[in-house]
Amino acid sequence: MSEANPHRTKRQKVLLVFNIVIALSCIIGGSGLLYANYRLSDRQVVTIDSSNGDDKNDDSGSIANEWNLPPGDLSARNYLITGTDSRACIDPKSPFAGGFGEGSNFGERSDTIMVIRVNPLDDQAIILSFPRDMWVKISGSTRKSRINSAFQRKDPNKLIQTIKDNFDISIDHYVNIDFCTFKDIVEAVGGVKVPFLYRTRDKSTGLNVPQPGCFTFTGDHALAYVRSRKYSYYDAVKKKWRTDGLSDWGRISRQQDFTQRMAQRALERGRTNPRIATQMLNTALKNVITDDKLTPMKLLQLAQAMKNYDPATMGTYTMQAIGARIGKENVLLPDLDNSNMKDILSIFRGQASLKKAPPPADTALTTESTAMGTSFVVQTLGVMSAIHKIPSVATVITSPTTPTPTTIVQELSPTPNKRGITPPYDPSCH
Repeated sequence: MSEANPHRTKRQKVLLVFNIVIALSCIIGGSGLLYANYRLSDRQVVTIDSSNGDDKNDDSGSIANEWNLPPGDLSARNYLITGTDSRACIDPKSPFAGGFGEGSNFGERSDTIMVIRVNPLDDQAIILSFPRDMWVKISGSTRKSRINSAFQRKDPNKLIQTIKDNFDISIDHYVNIDFCTFKDIVEAVGGVKVPFLYRTRDKSTGLNVPQPGCFTFTGDHALAYVRSRKYSYYDAVKKKWRTDGLSDWGRISRQQDFTQRMAQRALERGRTNPRIATQMLNTALKNVITDDKLTPMKLLQLAQAMKNYDPATMGTYTMQAIGARIGKENVLLPDLDNSNMKDILSIFRGQASLKKAPPPADTALTTESTAMGTSFVVQTLGVMSAIHKIPSVATVITSPTTPTPTTIVQELSPTPNKRGITPPYDPSCH
């Protein structure tokens, strides 16, 4: 694994997609439906090739003229998520500023590349992360390089095709998010709690958990945690600091864990307070770019379909790889022959589905959020309505009958392949 560029890191941007969906599911009633449509229409968009993505037309009609939300197509979709670096939101006086490098280090690159497969019919979402040093053939060229060299923030087609060519995973939609939005979302939900067995630190990013227990991350400190590559903990028995030797692998596993905790926190706060849900939506859309096929109507329909989604059921996986040295580069070669990896890829290719099962007792993240039934009522939008001058209306939106799939696919249960140091199981810390 390469250590040549220690300033390069992965932030977990996938949770922002869920925050958008969660926020929408909390406010798409009455005036909230109109407001959500208005906000979603004001985002940045890019075009992906017609050979990729969801090519179904959005012919559901105008939300502005309808109070009821039509169900739409609830087929499973793959979302490519990338994250763009920026120092714009970092206070130079922050104790965590040193971990973000110089402004010149940021630009057209992504160290966060992952695919989320969302299946509304089963209330499922699973993540597949791609390490930045994954050595692949770059689409449109004869060369091989690290996968993130195919990234261009406002033109995702080369990266989309590179993923298709190397892993046979088709991408339906694209989302890019600046990590400033990550920071703002953490603040919007009042911080995210993570349990620790030991004192923990990373001198490179400024991460500092001074004692064991349930720690609440906010703002810049949350960024310092999820971007930590030199993660260390204090061994009280031997009285010495120990470092997670798996570096990027450990970081990916901690990011995926943070994703579940972040989504759980967003559900707990957003479902009980429409003002917080609205703030999450506004924040998440500030620095987001999506493809033009991911229309406001489709996002609203996805939010409606996923309103009973439980983050504790989220499957998290990482591309298997074998370390190698090519020339002067330490890289990771994809291990596509691994049997567990074959099962994971089958799900993301749409050849199989993830078998629904309760999470293991020793690793599960629990949630106190309850299912909202077949309908829900938004009754507390007065403040938002006044601010945006939208009629204050409380409307019941009833979910349609779930359609029966026309084909039956094999159900698989691949083993989560987390590596490195991750938080212990503690259901009281959420």
